[in-house]
Amino acid sequence: MASRPNMTAPICLVENINEQLSVNQEALEILDQISQPVVVVAIVGLYRTGKSYLMNRLAGQNHGFPLGSTVQSETKGIWMWCVPHPSKPNHTLVLLDTEGLGDVEKGDPKNDSWIFALAVLLCSSFVYNSMSTINHQALEQLHYVTELTELIRAKSSPTPDGIEDSMEFVSFFPDFVWTVRDFTLELKLNGHPITEDEYLENALKLVPGLQTLVVTYVDAINSGAVPCLENAVTALAQIENSAAVQKAADHYSEQMAQQVRFPTDTLQELLDLHAACEREAIAIFMENSFKDGNQEFQKKLVEIIKDKKDDFTLQNEEESVKYCQATLDQLSMALMESISAGTFSVPGGHKLYLETKESIERDYCRVPRKGVKANEVLQSFLKSQMAIEKSILQADKALTDGEKAMAAERARKEAAEKEQELMAQKLKEQEQQMEAQRKSLEENIAQLKEKLERDRENMIREQNMMLEHKLKIQEELLKDGFRKKSEEMNAEINHLKNMIETTQNDTPWVGKIIDRIGSELTSILLAPAKLVGGIVRGISSLLKKK
Repeated sequence: MASRPNMTAPICLVENINEQLSVNQEALEILDQISQPVVVVAIVGLYRTGKSYLMNRLAGQNHGFPLGSTVQSETKGIWMWCVPHPSKPNHTLVLLDTEGLGDVEKGDPKNDSWIFALAVLLCSSFVYNSMSTINHQALEQLHYVTELTELIRAKSSPTPDGIEDSMEFVSFFPDFVWTVRDFTLELKLNGHPITEDEYLENALKLVPGLQTLVVTYVDAINSGAVPCLENAVTALAQIENSAAVQKAADHYSEQMAQQVRFPTDTLQELLDLHAACEREAIAIFMENSFKDGNQEFQKKLVEIIKDKKDDFTLQNEEESVKYCQATLDQLSMALMESISAGTFSVPGGHKLYLETKESIERDYCRVPRKGVKANEVLQSFLKSQMAIEKSILQADKALTDGEKAMAAERARKEAAEKEQELMAQKLKEQEQQMEAQRKSLEENIAQLKEKLERDRENMIREQNMMLEHKLKIQEELLKDGFRKKSEEMNAEINHLKNMIETTQNDTPWVGKIIDRIGSELTSILLAPAKLVGGIVRGISSLLKKK
């Protein structure tokens, strides 16, 4: 997948034909190719005010978005141009140019409102373009903001007083930039120089009969028709979190496939590689996921990685069984031919058989990287020889009955010791698996805790910014004589203060989440593995060949 599409010219994203809006599938396919982080800038304003020219300049081009010199609007619907971000490496700048508002040729003015609403929903930076100055007429032309109450809803179930919903709406709204074209006035207020931002804030002050942009936004959060921002974000979270799970799981599989050399010499070697790849996969998920309610998607990732680890473990064991079996088949070929030829059916044949068998064991032990099933495969081979050895022993006329009894007892003890060694190895591997599960749990919890704390800090920072902004508005209202409206904001301000205090002081909520997810992840990690049946099948196949 390309990191960003190679677009030499804009393409229509949302088509507006006969006042009916539809999405251009080709444009969606282009967006689907982008894997880099994106910055989406939308520009809205009256038609014939040079929006397309401004967009071309943002793209660093002299042409691209269609320009026009007549009173007829050139841009219909919403056009998109994806270009490299001019100041952020490895970021894509997505420019959205909307058709001009207030076109007299359009029959339904509601169409403008939908274009405006779509631009708000799609962008991270919202540019309102106007001409000459910010005056009463320019503010009136921004009336489409007030129509958001009919087009956009922040919560699927708004609170009765609308306070909490207003907080949600502010957090959804993009950065707002007002571009004034062909501005000729001197930036002074009451004889003193002012900045562009101060000029904008002064122009947006509440005056009798006209509300501030911020107050308008607050009013606009009252319940209205779909689309609902909360539902849209929930749906987006489902899509993005599913993609985050897939991306993390794919990374784990790719890294394991690249790094694991089957069969590994020990189980611990495989588990160490697993832990490193899992750590990277969890980090990728944490980076790409958001609003993972109850950590449902993280639990899904844990389950997927556990299954993949079991698959790698099973494959590792199967490869070890396969390699060890082939090795023993080759080393024991002469032994099996001698048995068939009756070479050991002579006086002293038992001693000769033991020497040949022990030589095979020594040669087998010297073979490197036989894998985790080396002892088990050898033990299976030795068990398959027990009946043959007993038969050779009993037929050996060079041995007395007492010597035969002692040899049989020695063989029984050796078999028991090897069985004990094999059981000890299995116990050790079980302990290693349990330790790997413990580390997996700790890694998931550690990265989740870090993400939750980071999200909490971001929430506090965002809430403080909102509080600072609302206090500033209240101060301006009071200074300009709007005491009643200033007092009306107290409920919102107090509610926001309570939210900040709760977020700052309610640290146990992280602990509660960690406790819950710890218990749930433990049950996932301790679920029965797929390994037993496969291993039994692999070992039993050895016996069938004998």
